[in-house]
Amino acid sequence: GTPPQDNCEALHALRMLFLDHSTLEQAKNAENTALELLATAPEECAPLIEAHRWVSLARSADFGFNPASKLSRLNSGLNKLDSLVLRHPNLGELKALRLSVTGTAPRFLGVGEHWATDRKAVNRLLESNHWARSPKYAEWMVELAEQIG
Repeated sequence: GTPPQDNCEALHALRMLFLDHSTLEQAKNAENTALELLATAPEECAPLIEAHRWVSLARSADFGFNPASKLSRLNSGLNKLDSLVLRHPNLGELKALRLSVTGTAPRFLGVGEHWATDRKAVNRLLESNHWARSPKYAEWMVELAEQIG
């Protein structure tokens, strides 16, 4: 069948919003956009759109000032992502999205326990040209996978 992302128009827009995260407002906007899109998304797109919501929540931690609330946003987003990955173990893109959080988080937070698994998923997706419609995002993923080594 068609890969789910091909029926999910919203994913390209969410990826671009993700790449634009540079302020707390943008991250929250991306999270809210995902939430709105979730309301009308085809069923097979829902886990991917929901994952973008949690990535935005986790990544919003990059822009806060209060260490406790930053950590709370990161952990909350990551916990929701982890449970999505457990519910949909065959959706490699969920693992790639998790890596986009854990791979950019400060090392001392110790959130890299899934790196090996998630990097394999990223490499498989890159090899299959999964992000063909979002080349800037694919490039970003290549760089992320290389940084993690």
